[in-house]
Amino acid sequence: MDLAGPEVATDLRSMLKLTRLDHRTVAINPDHIAWVEATPDTTLCLLGDRKVIVRETLDEVVERFVAARTRVGCTALGIQAPPPSNGRRPSSISGRPSGYPSSPPPRILDAHELGFGAQRVGKSDDGGE
Repeated sequence: MDLAGPEVATDLRSMLKLTRLDHRTVAINPDHIAWVEATPDTTLCLLGDRKVIVRETLDEVVERFVAARTRVGCTALGIQAPPPSNGRRPSSISGRPSGYPSSPPPRILDAHELGFGAQRVGKSDDGGE
């Protein structure tokens, strides 16, 4: 299954299962967590400034966050890990030096090239045509 965009939020493998102080279990999308602090209860601040207090320690939340991100093929920061490299360029890339554009730069056309030369369209207010 390809996990990208909104599908990640609905896949329970990517959710963090945590326990509120009243022993209710909640599943939280790790992408919505802005920060976590222990004050002394572990408090998760979600995007949009909603806060959730959970029974798990700060370290447990971080471990579950990393595990959930790993299950969907991401690193803890949400950036897909690059494949291992042998230091050589792939053969599909041409031998030209980097820094050269792959296509010519866009050309700016002047009014004459666009057909807006000295032609008049309609009458002017000075009485002429």
